[in-house]
Amino acid sequence: MEEEILEQNQFEELIQGLIVNKYGCCNDFLLPSTVTGLRDTIQNLSESGDLKHAGIGNSSDIKQNKEIRGDKINWIQDNTENPFEVIYLEKVRRFIDHLNKTCFTSIKSFESHYANYEKLSFYKRHLDQFKNEKGRKFSIILYLNQDWIEEDGGMLTLYPEAGVQKEISPIGGRMVFFRSDEMEHEVKPSYTRERKSIAAWFKN
Repeated sequence: MEEEILEQNQFEELIQGLIVNKYGCCNDFLLPSTVTGLRDTIQNLSESGDLKHAGIGNSSDIKQNKEIRGDKINWIQDNTENPFEVIYLEKVRRFIDHLNKTCFTSIKSFESHYANYEKLSFYKRHLDQFKNEKGRKFSIILYLNQDWIEEDGGMLTLYPEAGVQKEISPIGGRMVFFRSDEMEHEVKPSYTRERKSIAAWFKN
């Protein structure tokens, strides 16, 4: 029961942040053991060569440009048997259920991928919603980095339409939530080490 209350509070923290500030931010969204398991998974994918350079645009209009985007990705499958990915996916589904019930958002599906930014790589200012496809409604980012400090760099910079830009440190376990069609954002270079996360998009 306490776990359910904690989870509901986390969901509300993200939603209320979105309403008030145009973005939500919640620390310790997943247990440290789960974050560690996900971090180990993306590290294994990197070492096995299963992370691929990300493109820009959707499947009908995709191209690679490392001067704009430098991360390497691997999509998480809905039928995964990785126990840490299962925990992540199940909690995101519960968040979507809560969002649909309380905010009438009509989200029907979501997609997630690991994102690994090597030292000095970045993603310039952009929107997550594609010009020729409007399905993405909300974006979430879960950070997997251990003991991240400000000197490491790699900040997420948010650019609200009306307001002061916000810098968010990619601390492990932290979840960020915003509208895919409204919030321009940027990933700044990390100076000391790789930067790891899972990005996801809620679609209707």
